[in-house]
Formats: sequence, C-alpha cells, structure tokens
Amino acid sequence: MEQLADGCELEELELPTVDLEAEESRLTEQLAAACRDPGVFRLVNHGVPCELTARLFGLARGLLELDAANKSRLPGYFCGTPALAALPVKEINWLEGLHVEATAAHGDRSHSSPDGADGEADGTAFSKFREAVSGEYVAHMARIARKLFDALAAGELGLDSEQRASYLTERGSIFRAYRYPASGAGRRQLGMEAHTDSSVLSILNQDMVGGLQVFYGGRWLAVRPVEGAVVVNVGDMLQAMSGDAYRSPEHRVVAPGWTEADRMSLCYFAFPEEDAVIVGPASACRPEELYRAFSYGEFREQVQADVKATGSKVGLARFRLAAVTQS
Repeated sequence: MEQLADGCELEELELPTVDLEAEESRLTEQLAAACRDPGVFRLVNHGVPCELTARLFGLARGLLELDAANKSRLPGYFCGTPALAALPVKEINWLEGLHVEATAAHGDRSHSSPDGADGEADGTAFSKFREAVSGEYVAHMARIARKLFDALAAGELGLDSEQRASYLTERGSIFRAYRYPASGAGRRQLGMEAHTDSSVLSILNQDMVGGLQVFYGGRWLAVRPVEGAVVVNVGDMLQAMSGDAYRSPEHRVVAPGWTEADRMSLCYFAFPEEDAVIVGPASACRPEELYRAFSYGEFREQVQADVKATGSKVGLARFRLAAVTQS
C-alpha cells in the first residue's frame, strides 16, 4: 500500500503484465485484455536499455534542478500544467518538466540551449539531454507504440493499412520529462490533476518513488513502480477507435509527501495524424457509446476550447452520438 502524507493508505491496483516478446497471438490476447480492463498495464521485455533510461533520468534531473532563472530559459521548459500554460486551468499542477516534439527530436538541431543556461558553455548538458531523447529514446518508444498498435489493429480493431498508417504517427508524438518536487512531510500535494490522455497510447517510464494513481472501481488506487517495466495506458483516441471496447483510464499523480525524494518520470505520447478521421466500429447494441467521425485535430481544438472556457477537459463526451443527437 502507498503511504500518503495525511497518514492514509491507498490500496494498489494490480496491473496486468504484457510481454512485448511474447508469441504474436499471445501478445495480441494479453494486450487486448489489458486495454479492455483496466486500460493500463505493465510492459516487460520492451528492449529499452537500462543504461539509456538511467542516463536520460540523470540528464533530465540535472537540468530540472538548475536554479529557476536558468532552467526557465531551456527550450520546452514548463512549470505547472504542461501545454496549457496560457489557459485558465482550475488547478495548477505541482510539477515541472521539459517538452520535446518528436518532429523536432528527429534530426532538427535548430533549437539549442541558450549559452550558459545549464552552467556550461553552449548548453552542453541540454544538448546531451536532447541527443539522448532524439537519438535513441524516442526511437525505442516509437518502436514499442507501433508494435502494440499493430497488434491491436490486426486483431480486434480490424483496421486497414491506410487507417493503421494515419491512426498512429511518429511525427505527431511528444516526449516529456517530469519532475514532481517533494511537497514535504505532512503535506499532501496533487502533482498532476485527474485526467485522461488524448493520445492513442502513452508510455511511462517512472522512477521508484511512486505517486501514480488510477481511478478504478469507483476509487483511486496506487500503481506500484516495478524496476525494469514501463507502464502503458490507453488514450482517448484508442478508446474511440475501439468504440469504447478499450478504456482510457482517468489517472493522476500525487507529489511525494512521504519522502524527501522528488519523483521523476519520462513519458512518450503517441498520436494520430492531425487530419486522421477517427471512425469507431458500429455497435447497434450500444448506440449511446458510439462516436461521430472526427479528426484528431478537431478533438485537440475542442479540448483547448473547453479548458479555456471551463478550466477542464471534457474530451470524448463531446463526440458521442448521443450527445450530438441531444444538442
């Protein structure tokens, strides 16, 4: 059980484990079952070198532990809610991080660190971080996302080759390194507010501090970190593609209040093409759970509009046929 700062203990969610090197039919079976329930799973035998993960954690931590004046000048630095800094969110998250677009990560070196931003000439530490992300880590994440998605696409989703290509693209993916500063003994602080991901798949590599929680069975449950495993969760786009057969789980992060150690995590978000039109399978038995056809770009714009208007993401509920019929 996870010990919270207020003295309460949170039960753990027993995540299913998926073996990426399992025989094809077994992989598809494990994967589909995990995507249906609970929508989040541990992935083992994923092929990401431990040395690479440790190096990237070290580089990200070094940059995010710089003084505020220097790290605020780093390209992609954010504090609070990532990608929503200009919008009036209801609650500012207790986190900071570095955001890297996958398209910029692949071969684009135009975004360099300001001279001396990391305390070294020519931004050496940031350059090393960016190289670790773009040169190796993103390639591993794209490989994993593609293998998982293709296993689902060829199985229960039954997607054609054009849909497989447009429903998941390496060009639209993003990488973020997160740091959740320890909030101090006796103080419980929400590190990241409750939300679902807008992605197809999200791949999380976290340290051993803990703090990730998933809303399941009407309550919040803790996800225990496991050495060497990554955590993968279904995003909103995959839930829509499956006609709600798969679950995009609501999750949050509680910043460490039970330890003096900060929490660090690396997350890769895989998305469809901007103009990919998401069409879920027909389900005459559950018409209230079907979605109208929509592009990922339309979904993203709607999320931004909702956050701007209300401070919260509405998400897939905006695109349900039942909601369209009633409006």
